[in-house]
Parts: sequence; structure tokens; C-alpha cells
Amino acid sequence: MKKRNWQLYFLILFGANLVIVTVFAIFIFSTPPKSDPLPTPNYIDEPGAEFKVESTKEDLNELINDYVDLVLSADESNFTVYIDEDIQLSGSFMAFGAAIPLNIRMDPVVQPNGDLVLMMTEMSLGLLNLPKDRILHYINRQIDTPDWLYFDSQNEQLYVAVTQIDIQSNFRFSVQELDLTDENISFLIKIPRAGAVATDEEE
Repeated sequence: MKKRNWQLYFLILFGANLVIVTVFAIFIFSTPPKSDPLPTPNYIDEPGAEFKVESTKEDLNELINDYVDLVLSADESNFTVYIDEDIQLSGSFMAFGAAIPLNIRMDPVVQPNGDLVLMMTEMSLGLLNLPKDRILHYINRQIDTPDWLYFDSQNEQLYVAVTQIDIQSNFRFSVQELDLTDENISFLIKIPRAGAVATDEEE
């Protein structure tokens, strides 16, 4: 009797998982991958003080993980970023009542204006072997992201408009170098003259 109950529970569990996987696959393939309209590169040339800030992988890991769950917002989501020879994002989010594991590996490419493109090299969503463009499209539909993060599903990459990130005190921020192999990591922080004057007047 116990053996029959065990077999019945196994069949029910297997059937439920099969239904979830089937519905999940249909949902992903129901619409073609769509990319966000990418921004026009923002080149800002204005008078002000400019500072170069160098960093390490360790410091960058700590900084990013302090904010990653705020940037990638989804119900019961949990994400971690690890920077080594490339950028690795891992975690899970809820879909159809189940936790879906997500693992992504990316290579960063600094743009001439200081923005950043993250090119997908490896990507998995649960146990499904799906094309990267489909996974990116699905993630874009399921997770709320900030205005400066763009999903370019068709080219299998993310565009991070660093120059559009709103930083307090009117600072402007851009990436100068992000060479993870030789650990050459640097950023430019610019304090526009107008912003400095406004800050002095408020005081």
C-alpha cells in the first residue's frame, strides 16, 4: 500500500512539473523576442571638475551587490553578482508558483561615451535549454528594471546607460576602463560647475 502511495505521489509531482514546464515553454515562445529601443549615446561636455576613481574587483563586487536587488525588482527574487574574469549574475525569481533559477555570464564592453554594454556569453533559465534572445525577452517582461538598463534581446546583450544614472549632488558618472583580466577598473566622476554653484547657494 505504501509503495502504491509513493508511486502515486511521484506521478502527481511529475505531472505537475511537466505541466509547469510546458506552460512555461509555451509562454516564452508565444511572442517573438523584442528589444528595448536603445538610447542615443549621451555625450556631455560642460565645464566642471573631473576626477578619476580606480577600483578593484572586490570593491566592485561589494558595491554592486549592495544595490542589485534594488535594481532588479521582482516578487521573491534573489540575485547575486560576482565579478572575476567576466561578470556573473545568478539567482532565482518566482514564475507560475515556482522558483526559476537564472544564471548569466557576461563580457563588459565600455562605450566611447562611458556607457557599458554587457554581452551575453552563457545563459540558463531553470533546466530549459533556450536561446539567449528568448531568455532575455522573458526576463525583461518579468522583472522591473531602472530606466537606464536596456534589454537588447535581438543582439543578446544589455545596454547600461551609465551616463543616465541619477546620482545625488549633480555628479555625472561614466566608465573609463573595465578590463577584468588585468583588473584595470576606473571611472570618471564629473562635478559640473553649475551643480557646484547651486550646491554653494543652497548652503
